[in-house]
Amino acid sequence: PMSDKQVVVYGASGYTGAELAKYISKHPQLELSGLYVSENSLDAGKKLSSLYGQLRGLVELELQALKVSDIGDIFADVDLVLLATAHQVSHDLAPLFLAAGCQVFDLSGAYRVQSSDFYTQFYGFEHQFPELLEQAVYGLAEWNAEAIANTDLVAVAGCYPTASLTALKPL
Repeated sequence: PMSDKQVVVYGASGYTGAELAKYISKHPQLELSGLYVSENSLDAGKKLSSLYGQLRGLVELELQALKVSDIGDIFADVDLVLLATAHQVSHDLAPLFLAAGCQVFDLSGAYRVQSSDFYTQFYGFEHQFPELLEQAVYGLAEWNAEAIANTDLVAVAGCYPTASLTALKPL
């Protein structure tokens, strides 16, 4: 049998992070091994279930403050990192988690479009990792399952494109 994949969520105190924690905790082949927030987060040290009552008895892990400089050390045994963070935060963190040997699923838009100019024009920051833009795979499994299975950086599709493209797939 396959061993469980160790999964952490960064940005776990937000609604999306909490939902991810719930899904992971219910998945038979995933083990939720850490919930992280930025080092200055007011939620650090709190149990996720204290912020989201519906998670009581399901996700009782504490939110841990993460110093960016510690990423290489802490995550050697982690298989998957889910980034439930703003575009700029994901942009900065994804390379560090990749360098630590983790597969990264980024829920922001920081790696969805391969053109660096797009980020300057629409997101207001200069993308520093064009090589990762080329490596990133657009994470809509119904359209891109094989490529997703063969990459370490998945740019998870947004909600509107997911709804639209999934509806178009049968056509």
